[in-house]
Amino acid sequence: MPVGLEAAHVRWWAFDGPDEVENGLCLCSLHHKLFDMGVLGLVDDDTVMVSQRFVAGRPTGRQVIALAGQPLFGPQAGVQRVHLRHRAWHARQVFHGVPRPRVPAER
Repeated sequence: MPVGLEAAHVRWWAFDGPDEVENGLCLCSLHHKLFDMGVLGLVDDDTVMVSQRFVAGRPTGRQVIALAGQPLFGPQAGVQRVHLRHRAWHARQVFHGVPRPRVPAER
């Protein structure tokens, strides 16, 4: 099924986040909203953080929790990673709580 993708600012434009590749992620609308709400974040090793404050009762929510510790897809060769200063800003200003530990793969 086709899914629309959005350009997400890591450091928000309203807080001096530049319109540059080093400050952006390509996310579907759901993950973009979760990122902007502080449920999702980035670790410096290009893995995903999921807040322990996020509670899931439905399968969709459990899929979000399963993202904890998973690697990002990309960037493509020759494209800049999200800059550490933008990641740090998001972690301080947006991400809520403590990151969940990585979820072990189901057997």
